[in-house]
Amino acid sequence: MRWLLGIVIAVTLLWFGYWFAATTAIRNGVNGFLADQQAGGVQIETRDVSVQGFPYRFDLTLDGLKLQDPVSGAGYEGEKLQVVAMAWKPWHILAALPPDQFVTVAGQEIELTGTEMMASLRARPAMDLPLEEARLGGQEIGVRSSQGWQSGARNLLLALRQAETGPADYALALTAEGVRIDSAFGARLAAVALPDQPPPEMPDEAGPLRANILLHFTAPLDRNYATVQPRFTGLDIGELHLEWGALIVEATGKLAADAQGYAAGEIKLTVTNWDRLPPVLVALGLVKPEVAPTIGNMMKALAGQTGDPALLQLPLKLADGQMSLGPFPLGPAPLLMPRS
Repeated sequence: MRWLLGIVIAVTLLWFGYWFAATTAIRNGVNGFLADQQAGGVQIETRDVSVQGFPYRFDLTLDGLKLQDPVSGAGYEGEKLQVVAMAWKPWHILAALPPDQFVTVAGQEIELTGTEMMASLRARPAMDLPLEEARLGGQEIGVRSSQGWQSGARNLLLALRQAETGPADYALALTAEGVRIDSAFGARLAAVALPDQPPPEMPDEAGPLRANILLHFTAPLDRNYATVQPRFTGLDIGELHLEWGALIVEATGKLAADAQGYAAGEIKLTVTNWDRLPPVLVALGLVKPEVAPTIGNMMKALAGQTGDPALLQLPLKLADGQMSLGPFPLGPAPLLMPRS
């Protein structure tokens, strides 16, 4: 039995050695990364970086984390960010996000609040650590911008998984309920007055929102991301479903970059109770009030071809660098790839 006891002791010592060595490597790696970013001009502040969880986990905690890129203006601030990985599968990372965070992007500061906000990142155990799944979710999400708009959702789940169709294809799934409509937008919508049409009575919340979309990239998302820089090349919409009161919008279709890099393809849009749509387009600033009645009449005529006067089906077509929604021109199509 001594040999068995010796094996147990040896394995225990090896495990302890592995945990402490990995802990030191994690701490040094994080501090080294922060130092490299500071040397590159990024402004970084953190009160403390600690690693705990002996002997089964690696619990990384960053207190008072602040990031600011003076070039792009992007930034992040969170009181406590906790990142956890089990010691026997460090390629699966879980993160508990602070209940109050601030993100600076596109010239505006966005306050993000919520409960049970979690994120996870799981890679495949291989040399390049290819992404297998990433998830982000939370409850009672609130979003408030310094530019005055605000929104949120009772619950939200966003997931990105590597698809079976190819190593550079990823399935995006989104579900949300209780999506709060910005009060300023709601006021603009209530103020829209179109001839022979009462103001739409739209609720303060929308949902459910569901999306299942297959994304295509030029290369897999893995540890070589910064070097390879995979680019987005197209998508297949399997399902896109949004309900807002009586208004229901659904979409399916495919888009891909053409020879000039512009998005090309067709997406079929189905709108139930389409008569709520013209005032919404006016409130969004996409249509002028004096043009909305004409668009409404055209929608009514198109809906009459479906056999259901409340149902409108329109193709969103993208070709030769331009977009059109049914008979309505929308302007230039988005550029997906650099022009050849």
